[in-house]
Amino acid sequence: MDQDERLLHSSSFGAAAVAYAEHRPDYAQVAVRWALEPASGPRVLDLGAGTGKLTATLVALGSEVIAVEPDSAMLTELRRSLPAVRALSGSAEAIPLPDASVDAVLAGNAMHWFDMAVAGPEIARVLAPGGCEASRRHPSLTGLLT
Repeated sequence: MDQDERLLHSSSFGAAAVAYAEHRPDYAQVAVRWALEPASGPRVLDLGAGTGKLTATLVALGSEVIAVEPDSAMLTELRRSLPAVRALSGSAEAIPLPDASVDAVLAGNAMHWFDMAVAGPEIARVLAPGGCEASRRHPSLTGLLT
């Protein structure tokens, strides 16, 4: 998938942001806690945060969350449902955070939209020393989106 096609697809969910937030399942706290075990501290970036499903779980676990989402409609829904969370417009390829500013980067069901040749170095840039990265893909989508 080329960069233009990736951008078009990754921004296509906004028209259904409210329905997406209402019907998408929540993330299991035990799985998210496990993903955060190697983190060196509580500052977590939810990258490709969508409507905030993973963000809400991170908040419930006590993380200091920054959510980054490229789709304006999804970001609006995230801000509506989680007004206390710092939610920024941005992408995995251009993360709007300073160097070494987070202890963990998590991506829920968004990583398959990332251009990892660009996003990988960006994720490494914002991770503090000892930080970790984790992502999750919905099992029914495996093989369909790669």
